[in-house]
Amino acid sequence: MMERKFNVGDIVKTRKRIKNDGTFPGLPWDAKILDKGEEGVIVDVGLFLLTKTIYTVYFPRLGIFVGCLEHELETVNEQEAGNV
Repeated sequence: MMERKFNVGDIVKTRKRIKNDGTFPGLPWDAKILDKGEEGVIVDVGLFLLTKTIYTVYFPRLGIFVGCLEHELETVNEQEAGNV
C-alpha cells in the first residue's frame, strides 16, 4: 500500500495556483480554480490509475471540493490555520 502524506481531517493549503486539468466541471480547461495559499480540509483520499494519490479537499471559503495531488498541498499548523 502507498504511504500517504495527509489523512482525512488534516488542514492543508495549496502550494501553488491550481488550474483545471479538465476534471473540474463547469470551468474551461486551464481556468484557475484556486490561488496559492487557499486553505481547506482533506475529506477523502483515493487513487488515480492505481498510481497517484488524490486528496479530495473541501475549501470552505469557496464552498467547493477539489481533487489535489500531494505535491500541490502542504500542512497548515494550528497557529496559521484561518477559518477552516
